[in-house]
Amino acid sequence: MKKRSTREEGQIDLPILGLQAADISAEALFDTWLQHQRPPMAPSTQRVYRTLWRHFLHALQDHKKQYTQIKPVDIRDFLSNLDDVRRPQRERYQQVIARAYEELCRQDGRSENPALAPAINDPFKESWRQAPDNQATQFLSVDQCVATIKALQNRWRVLELASDMTIAARWREYRDMTIVAVMLGTGLRPVELGQLHPSAIGAVRRAAEPAETHDVDDEQTALWRAGTILLKLTGAAKRDVFVPVWCEGILRSWLIFSAAQDALVWTKDSRVFPGSRQISAARPQAQMNPATLARIVSKWGIKQMDLLMTPQRLRNTFAAGLIERGFSLPEIEEIMGYAPGAASAWRLQASWLAWLDAQKVPDNPATTENMQSE
Repeated sequence: MKKRSTREEGQIDLPILGLQAADISAEALFDTWLQHQRPPMAPSTQRVYRTLWRHFLHALQDHKKQYTQIKPVDIRDFLSNLDDVRRPQRERYQQVIARAYEELCRQDGRSENPALAPAINDPFKESWRQAPDNQATQFLSVDQCVATIKALQNRWRVLELASDMTIAARWREYRDMTIVAVMLGTGLRPVELGQLHPSAIGAVRRAAEPAETHDVDDEQTALWRAGTILLKLTGAAKRDVFVPVWCEGILRSWLIFSAAQDALVWTKDSRVFPGSRQISAARPQAQMNPATLARIVSKWGIKQMDLLMTPQRLRNTFAAGLIERGFSLPEIEEIMGYAPGAASAWRLQASWLAWLDAQKVPDNPATTENMQSE
């Protein structure tokens, strides 16, 4: 996490001074501090900071402690008791708490930030850091990927003919199935899929189809050949993404079913995959929450495939497929929208090869655990 100084030129002080800080809501104080940062923090960073800080405050409340009277041992105990939280995230908690108390100390005249004490910061002695690192990059195997594609196509045919489902149930399952298909078929980032506007979907002409073949490799190549649908993505990772042959029928059917192909009904807030079917004050048709997207992918994977799926795992699997089909690292970097020069494609290739090697060792505990989870 990149550290921003709270003493930058132009920094606006909070309207809270001295001992008055003890009488102010810690959440309100922290929110005000976030809003007054110069240069401003990104909204996504603010959400992360706010979530971590409030989790810390709730833990203090459970132990009947006031945030203005915290000692280093209290912060250390909090970090040590973050069950099932891995080391990088624990360190992120510590950084957010330290930054919050830096501002609190500046406001009420304290001389020492309790979150920066040696009792917390020693990287070689602190037990709270004795937690596993983040899990290794996960993928679907080639066989699992092919099986998922077949399941998606089979379910698509069922939904095309379904007559015993309510409109709402059919709409939701159609949307969820298409989300999984597009994520696996194009490797879009979750935020890109959530922001996808109907106007970003275009069509391209294709040359005549090659003659049919029964060679397995040729069949796989044909399966992943670019279809006639093109996604024009904007933003920092601006690029054009082709939808593969196996996926374009599913996406096109969803666009027709949801009326998203009708430009007359588009608004600036329209989404290919909206968070709700009908617009209302209680459930606006806004961009889908990332947590909702993660639940959709996870639920579909468990229900239809008995597999552990996440949006990132589908994106990783798409990238691994590019490696398997012989794309170069610069080509993968461009297709995936990786930042130029960030070595992301190289790291993903290394993770894919390491993951493949792990699957070949039957007595590897990591392999056993992964197989059990799937």
